[in-house]
Amino acid sequence: MTSKISVIIPTYNRANLLPRAIKSVLDQTFQDFELIVVDDGSTDNTKEVVEKFQKEDSRIKYIWQENSGGPAKPINTGIKNSSGKYIAILESDDEWLPEKLEKQVEILEKFQNVGLVSCYAMKIFPNGKKIIYKTPFSGILRKEDWKKYWQLWGILSLSTVLIRKESIEKVGLLDEKLKITADVDFHLRLIKQFDFYFLPTPLVNYYQTEESQSGKDFWIRWTPEYQYLLEKHKKDLNLCQKAKSKFLRHLGTCYLLQGKSSIARRYFMQAIFYNPLHLRLYLQTLLSFFPDFYRKVLFFKRNNF
Repeated sequence: MTSKISVIIPTYNRANLLPRAIKSVLDQTFQDFELIVVDDGSTDNTKEVVEKFQKEDSRIKYIWQENSGGPAKPINTGIKNSSGKYIAILESDDEWLPEKLEKQVEILEKFQNVGLVSCYAMKIFPNGKKIIYKTPFSGILRKEDWKKYWQLWGILSLSTVLIRKESIEKVGLLDEKLKITADVDFHLRLIKQFDFYFLPTPLVNYYQTEESQSGKDFWIRWTPEYQYLLEKHKKDLNLCQKAKSKFLRHLGTCYLLQGKSSIARRYFMQAIFYNPLHLRLYLQTLLSFFPDFYRKVLFFKRNNF
């Protein structure tokens, strides 16, 4: 017997956090689901953690694979082994509120043209501080308005979405060449084919851990991925110059944090060319002359907002 929802938890060496994520799935008010935990080559006791839950609930499946270095491949593995009408993804360091699936299923059942439904999240800092992590959108965003999404990127996290499996079958799986930004690429492709719906309420707890604060030198790892995305979506970005400006701005930030101020300014200037009314770009260009100060400001915002 197939389940309506296939929940996929990709994980790697998070045995200490995984029980919280799994429990938040099992505690959902909507119970017609299968849970697929895809272990991306963990070296800790992840398997034993999952087996304890499997003894209590037969809906839980465990798949182990060689480490791929990013979430795209384990998510794709989960999708390929899923049987549900809908696909939900939960990152193993996050947790869902009990009504998350129920509220999102209601939307997909009501609006047949909606391919993905997302929501707000509660961002929780290591010191216990909480803020509501909002998207720029609320309600339906039509696929005809895809440029608005490309300019702003409205999906906060993979953990916030519920997707029709047939939508994934149409646009394709996550791009496994991308280790960090596969979700960005996937959602950019999806909005061009299907309407999105945004629930303006937090249904996910997103934990800002010490690891996510430092980002393991994210500015180094993001650089080749943004360059890859610029080339991959070159045609559409030429049609949506504000989105192109956004990519260029992110690249400028990455180079500035690497200490490559002159390269960073070049990208900021290109970003201004494609979106000259965006005043923040002028400020960032100015701050590129003061890279140490810029870095302090950026990480203060990252760790507190």
